[in-house]
Amino acid sequence: MTKTVKVKRKRWFNEDTFSLEVCLSGINPAPGQFFQVRTSDTLDPFLNRPISVASYKRGRLLFIIKVVGRGTRLLSEKKEGDDVVVFGPLGKELKLKKRKSLLIAGGIGVAPLYFLAQKLHAEKIDFTFLYGAQRPGDLIMKSNISRIAQKAIFVTERGSRRRMTAIAALRHIDTSTYEIGYTCGPMKMLVKLQALNLQFPIHAFCEDFLGCGCGLCLGCAIKYEGVYKRICEDGPVFELGRIDFGV
Repeated sequence: MTKTVKVKRKRWFNEDTFSLEVCLSGINPAPGQFFQVRTSDTLDPFLNRPISVASYKRGRLLFIIKVVGRGTRLLSEKKEGDDVVVFGPLGKELKLKKRKSLLIAGGIGVAPLYFLAQKLHAEKIDFTFLYGAQRPGDLIMKSNISRIAQKAIFVTERGSRRRMTAIAALRHIDTSTYEIGYTCGPMKMLVKLQALNLQFPIHAFCEDFLGCGCGLCLGCAIKYEGVYKRICEDGPVFELGRIDFGV
């Protein structure tokens, strides 16, 4: 689906992270899915930007975006009432498992996991939300997460009493009580998490620069169980233990 929608609400969380809320009825996005968002009317830059679904309620679609380059900078200049062109939802949906869950978010990886958390909460599935960031100001949606998670743990690498990464925080958690995990964050975090060999399957929400978003350009291929898979078409959620990061 390609739609031109209006920005209904915009909010800055800190100096480089913001949210855009748009109205888009007639869809039913699932955890793991994303949209390609056109950044300008001039097609400069030419490629759209892949943005995860952070929430969808009563026809209101929420994106949480971090400014990392020209495209996201252009999106950050959008104002309430401006038009935005979106394509989606894209990617395979994640089927929820009724198992005690551990969610591990790093940085802006909180966005798709927050959407997953809302679904787990609605299905009354017990889960813990572990969220790590660089600084306290980088921890966004904290109050929202705390309201729906059975247990919420927030850590930062500097500027707080709990100065550690999300991976380091796992050493202080009894992981034997969990049956399934979900994670999203920087690749270096995923690599370290994979090396821990936790005794339950972990599903990784993989993020990359998805040029086309529909499997044509092959720009987002990752090695999975010895063969290459496209993040946009075959994912973006894959079992972490089967990904070959090449490190």
